[in-house]
Amino acid sequence: MKYSMKVFRGIFALSSFVLTIPFTAAATLGDREVEAAAVRIDGLVEADLAAAGLKPNAVIDDGTFLRRAYMGIIGRIPTEEESRSFFDDTSEGKRVELVDTLVASPGFDSHFFNWAGDLLRLQTKQEQFGLGWHVWLRKSLAEDKPWDVMVREMLGSQGHAATDPAVGYYLRDRNMQLDNFSNTMQVFLGRQIGCAQCHDHPFDDWSQYDYYQMAAFGGGFTYKSEDAQNVIRRVANDVMPPPAKDSSGKKGKYGKNKGNQALQKTLNPVFKDFNKNALYDDPKKFLRLPDDYQYRDAAPKSEVAAETLFGEHLAAIPPAQRREAFAKWVSSPENPFFTKVIANRMWARVFGHGLQEPLDDWSEDITPAHPEVLAFLETTMKEANYDLRAFSRVLFRTELFQRECAPEEAETGTAPLVQGPALRRMTAEQLYDSMLVLARGEIDDAPSGQIDKEWAAYTHKVETLLNMESEKLIEVGESVAQAEKEFQKAQAEVRRLKVAISEAETAEARKQAELAFKNAQKKQFALNKLRNPLAEMDMQMGGGGGGNKNKGSSRASEFPAPFSPGSLVREFGGSDRSIPSSGDTIPTVPQALALLNDYQTDIIKGKGSALGSRLSTVADAEEKLEIVFLRLYACLPTADEKERYLPLTGDRDTFRDFIRAMLTSNRFIFVQ
Repeated sequence: MKYSMKVFRGIFALSSFVLTIPFTAAATLGDREVEAAAVRIDGLVEADLAAAGLKPNAVIDDGTFLRRAYMGIIGRIPTEEESRSFFDDTSEGKRVELVDTLVASPGFDSHFFNWAGDLLRLQTKQEQFGLGWHVWLRKSLAEDKPWDVMVREMLGSQGHAATDPAVGYYLRDRNMQLDNFSNTMQVFLGRQIGCAQCHDHPFDDWSQYDYYQMAAFGGGFTYKSEDAQNVIRRVANDVMPPPAKDSSGKKGKYGKNKGNQALQKTLNPVFKDFNKNALYDDPKKFLRLPDDYQYRDAAPKSEVAAETLFGEHLAAIPPAQRREAFAKWVSSPENPFFTKVIANRMWARVFGHGLQEPLDDWSEDITPAHPEVLAFLETTMKEANYDLRAFSRVLFRTELFQRECAPEEAETGTAPLVQGPALRRMTAEQLYDSMLVLARGEIDDAPSGQIDKEWAAYTHKVETLLNMESEKLIEVGESVAQAEKEFQKAQAEVRRLKVAISEAETAEARKQAELAFKNAQKKQFALNKLRNPLAEMDMQMGGGGGGNKNKGSSRASEFPAPFSPGSLVREFGGSDRSIPSSGDTIPTVPQALALLNDYQTDIIKGKGSALGSRLSTVADAEEKLEIVFLRLYACLPTADEKERYLPLTGDRDTFRDFIRAMLTSNRFIFVQ
């Protein structure tokens, strides 16, 4: 069945709990424009190949295409039912229809979110802003918010994460403004300027002063919540109005009021986490050069005015408009790098290699592999209004996507002529989700909504706190203060009992000390929640919160990022989200051992194995082999393969070992 993009986006919107203004997508590419663009790309690529005396690779068979389409578009292998449905379809346009269906599906959103989160270094558990940014990014991508709009919203964001979740982009690098701007230039404009942070750039014309001018667009960064401060002022006015004018007509100075100072002391702990999740742009604040600045063009510690490194100059921008101007400059269609960088990233995502390499270092000395193709991609991206789903659809509809993989791996940092997609190993997330398909038999690609619910619960609690009546808020502050005192006592008791356990002279004394230690820990934990007014309100409302409650059927995109070290995803190169696009597919011995021995990869004997259950109902050896081939390789076994492997199906343990061997094969691990 073929679903429209509007249907899938509508389903997602109904399940979303994030409180943001709905986005209305601009007109993008229709079917005719998509097809024409795909044909044009094929023509340009083949013309370049012919000029070099080369030919495009042969077109792949249906089975290879089916698996490649599922892996490349929605990030997992097809189920047995999906494979059979495709093979049973005898229509000429079934490949095009499959591409369109998958691109419009929630599976595309899941796979694309993993890619975008890795690029932007999203860390879900990094304070509450990480959770909000996660929800905002996932929703923005799913509703086809244009890339330029997303970038402007992130780069122009400020305030508390509960009201502007896009501020997570800056809070990700809290108190590391220079690093953040370096990453911004790399991710969105493909320029490596990091070297100039400490000294003049050794390979480009950028000086250290130029770097600071670029970073000066964020010169007003102040990590505090104006909302919280406004509430404290409001409460102060409610319970302690400013002194009346004296005989001279002058008001008493509010800031020196001792009662106000006491009130501040009471209420500040209530909002202690607000400053961790908020960014305020102070127009009176400016970036300064470092203390050890050594060049003659400016003095150490001197203020730096914001200015761009290339393209349109933005000198003399009023401080209050610095970041708005910066966000528009970065994401402008007129920016010499913005459009071509994202177009090249999308090409590399589909075909495994950029037309310009490296993706993050657009040196003017490097010529793209296919200059006319890159120029056409830039034009197409603009015509698509930066709709990355529509742009992806163009690439997946090309004949190039249906060609055999390139026979040799390109040298690092080079961009060869493209005869076919690069041969690639599954990403860690693709492997995880494919194992899920094998274990479950079927999979729901739609989001579970759990993370959205947690974020909605948090934003509701923040709103409740900000709008609480003054007297009630003071009571909360006093309660928090009392909980803090009790927590300190409980913490000291836990430390004392820990020592008592180690010094216990008898088994009975040790047993008593351990029991007391556990009770003290429980008390400490309870008091720790009371120290946080949001946690206290959570208990009062009886809602939300908590850790990730996803069950084993959830796709990788449904879990907080990054995955923990030691998990299957991290074992296979899943990103730690420390630098842009840091996921890798480097093979290791532990990976082979995991495929052979890990319980998560035991797809035939593991608890609740759909494959094991399916095979147990089938008596015919040939049908068993077909089921396994369809599920792992998305194709039916050849006559030679049947002759060779049918004898292995007779013994359960032998067949299980054979399936394990199939899992470790290049045919499974790689996207052919």
